[in-house]
Amino acid sequence: MSAARAITVTGDTAPRYIDTHCHLDDAAFSSDLRGVLDQSRSVGVCSWINVGYTPERWTSTLGLGTEVPGIAVMLGLHPAEADRWTDDLEDALIALLKSSGARAVGETGIDLFRGETNIDRQRGAFTRQLAIAVELGLPAVIHMRAAEKEVLTILSTETVLPRLLFHSFDGGPELTAFVNETGAYVGVGGLATRPVAQGLRSQLARISPDRIVLETDAPYLVPAKAPGRRNAPGNLPLIAAALADLLGMDVTTIAALTTANAEGLFGDLEPA
Repeated sequence: MSAARAITVTGDTAPRYIDTHCHLDDAAFSSDLRGVLDQSRSVGVCSWINVGYTPERWTSTLGLGTEVPGIAVMLGLHPAEADRWTDDLEDALIALLKSSGARAVGETGIDLFRGETNIDRQRGAFTRQLAIAVELGLPAVIHMRAAEKEVLTILSTETVLPRLLFHSFDGGPELTAFVNETGAYVGVGGLATRPVAQGLRSQLARISPDRIVLETDAPYLVPAKAPGRRNAPGNLPLIAAALADLLGMDVTTIAALTTANAEGLFGDLEPA
């Protein structure tokens, strides 16, 4: 994928983007969030889904969702926090998911990138969140790092699965096959734009475009050639341009397609 420079857009036919996974309550945005949001609006970003991935972030995420038009939320427990999972925490998460209008459960999953040994705790928190998503009729957003085999094993043993979105998709042939067979969605972000990601791009080219959504994971995973070291929703057009290059489509089509995919998965989102 080749990156392109983001261009300010205007008019009714301008591309509309949805950032399906960002962390706008991160300290990286504490001093200039309003400007970050204004800049992303100027390049066509119309909605954001902020991720509350710990109990503390549930509070700050819900605060943003209340204060800022266009911000929707997802709530869950990140696998790095799996040791915190208890019956009381589960009850609190379910209550917030029901009362807040959250659009998804997540991010949840398995992370073994640093040689974690608490796989049983991670598996327990993951499977319970999958069950909660089924119970509430919500999608589940999966974080998977150095754990493709483990995640696929868990998913293959679940009797019923919710709709699934693989956040920052970085799968191999086996996961790509699972996505295609089950109709799961994949999130494409800055990782897929990097020169070293040729293998990832080859897998993305095998996935139906109607199962792809855009994300930044801001402030993380800065796209190739983006200015600065802090990612932001305003970089979505760079990611869209790279995806358009890979799939042989124009950027306007990619914007319309991925926005429709996001709203098909998460429901209609309030515009910014």
